[in-house]
Amino acid sequence: MYPKRIPKHLIFDPQPRRKSRAWLWWLVILIVTIAATLLSLVARADESAMVQAGQFRLTSASGQAIHAVHLATEVSAIINGLVVTTEYVQHFRNASDIWAEGTYVFPLPMTAAIQQMEMQIGERRISGEIKERKAAQVLYNQAKSAGQRAALTMQQRDNLFTQKVANIAPHQSIKVTLTFIDRVSYQDGLFEWRLPTTLTPRYIPGVSLLPQEVPHSNDPTLTTNQSGWAMATDQVPDAELITPPMTDSNLSDGPQNPLQLSVTLQAGMELAAIKGLYHELAVQQTPQHYELSFARKQEEMNRDVVIQWQPVAANVPRAALFQQTQDNETYAMLMMIPPTAQVKQPLAKDILFVIDISGSMQGKSIIQAKASLAEAIEQLAPDDRFNIIAFNDEFNLFNDRVVAANSDIKPVAQHWVASLQADGGTEMYPAMQAAYDQLRATERLQQIVFITDGAIGNEAALFDLITATGHDARLFTVGIGSAPNAFFMRKAAQLGRGSFELIGSTNEVQQRITRLLAKLNHVVATNIQIGWPLTAEAYPAKPADLFYNEALVSFAKLPQPIEQLPVQGDKADKHWQTTINGASTTAATAIGSLWARHKIIELEDQGRTGSLDKDTVRNLVLGVALEHRLLTRYTAFIAIDSSPARPIKSPLRSQSIANVMPAGSAQQAVMFAQTASTATLSFWLGLLGCSLLGVLSLHKGKAGASAGS
Repeated sequence: MYPKRIPKHLIFDPQPRRKSRAWLWWLVILIVTIAATLLSLVARADESAMVQAGQFRLTSASGQAIHAVHLATEVSAIINGLVVTTEYVQHFRNASDIWAEGTYVFPLPMTAAIQQMEMQIGERRISGEIKERKAAQVLYNQAKSAGQRAALTMQQRDNLFTQKVANIAPHQSIKVTLTFIDRVSYQDGLFEWRLPTTLTPRYIPGVSLLPQEVPHSNDPTLTTNQSGWAMATDQVPDAELITPPMTDSNLSDGPQNPLQLSVTLQAGMELAAIKGLYHELAVQQTPQHYELSFARKQEEMNRDVVIQWQPVAANVPRAALFQQTQDNETYAMLMMIPPTAQVKQPLAKDILFVIDISGSMQGKSIIQAKASLAEAIEQLAPDDRFNIIAFNDEFNLFNDRVVAANSDIKPVAQHWVASLQADGGTEMYPAMQAAYDQLRATERLQQIVFITDGAIGNEAALFDLITATGHDARLFTVGIGSAPNAFFMRKAAQLGRGSFELIGSTNEVQQRITRLLAKLNHVVATNIQIGWPLTAEAYPAKPADLFYNEALVSFAKLPQPIEQLPVQGDKADKHWQTTINGASTTAATAIGSLWARHKIIELEDQGRTGSLDKDTVRNLVLGVALEHRLLTRYTAFIAIDSSPARPIKSPLRSQSIANVMPAGSAQQAVMFAQTASTATLSFWLGLLGCSLLGVLSLHKGKAGASAGS
């Protein structure tokens, strides 16, 4: 028998229920979720339509992808003794039917003095003028708006630059040539010239900034078609300027960003060997010099080009002093190898190995890094103490303190290293701070070995940490991979009063680590004094300590040439001194430009250490750069074809040109320079919508259960 129901008209409810509006909330959330999902799909489809490296990505009004190809790069270098003069030629061709502007972010040697830029359109050549950066960008924007062809070259980091080309006509080619001066390095009996060709995508830490929070957001001259895949953050406000799109080199049969190389090597001595570390070279010898090129004519721009040459044993140089007179000024360059001191019994040391296991190290880089660390542990002396810190988003310690490097602990440490996997972000700062915190025993040598590819955007924060009060441990860096951030590796080691090694292949691990540990145990010369005249302006102002088989290099500006230069210092076993005879050089403006570049480097370093404030650094650097026509972060090269080319009514499409991912990298190529923020935002909106739907469903279920009870 069922209970009788009370008719509704007989029920009295003092608080009558309102008609539910839950359906409206459900509808709103459903619409938001669908819209976010569609936006995300559109953004991802847009990403997949991104063209391959070396191409503009243009979009027509109908949404179709239009390609404009970055054809190739040609490098011609003349190596005369210790000086390298390079012409770096970039060819751009717009293969579309729409007027195009392109932006290309690319690396160059960190010590290069870029002194000339030229834009060529057909047979017309327009020489670039050196201007203050803001003024150059104003001129570029005005020319672009007026339909004039223009090229703008800027520096973002000491080794990272931006090339912009505006108003490339449909199916037209434009060539931009940069000329720069650099010097070769000398170490362990080998001369070496290194040319970077691509970069490893940099980790961008920090909290994202709103457009109005970016320091340069209110200055229209500094926001010229920024197209990086990363948004500005409080730690890296210029993130979008240093994060170009990247693509995989395996997407086509031939090179996507092809590079041609021609090198004339005038070593000035008989050579025993010439080799390319990572590329096969064709070598032709003439009575006066060597001609070098790629054996395969052109190569993909996916790893550093490194050429080494070795003099015969009888010709190994110990010292060289070159001078050049220009505009009633004499510029001098000194290179010398101090006498090698007898290696005494090395002092016991505490050493912290810091190894990068972030996502940028995936592939061959982590293999090289782990092999390097395992070899370094194997070569530690029994009296040494060590610890290991591995980091990505977080850091992990092998032990809570430094431990003795005995035969029992070494295999345990090597097994721990072998188990490391590369993934996640690159939070260097906490790991480095932890390393300094562990090294407090002043009675022993305190050393840090930092193994990484240097793929970060907040280098300045790390430099501040290295030079902080109380951080007295010497820092040695090991750059890993096909395209390490050499600027960070070298500068970190310099500020940390150590040295650095670059390892681009597993075949180099044992030799480079053995050389590194020789440096750890053996400071060859300290208290170095170069007897430049009192009227000379020399850089570096105070020579650093020298490690095993390293060369001393110094530049000076003098009122007149000198015939002899005294040099002295302290070795491990005794004081030493020598006198070097002067010489001349035929390099017309090379040494003067190199002196100016090294003066700028020293001024920037004084700004990093707080010896000079930012405004003073800017004003001093600007003065040197404008006088010597050098590209810096405060100056830029601008070239403008005065005759308008693009009809004002014709649209101009802008896009970035991708770099090729470094060889051996297992990272996924970053292909969404223009859609990253939209795709990411859409993803999170979609996720939020789904979450709200879930919460409402759960709430409704609980309410129903409560009502049912």
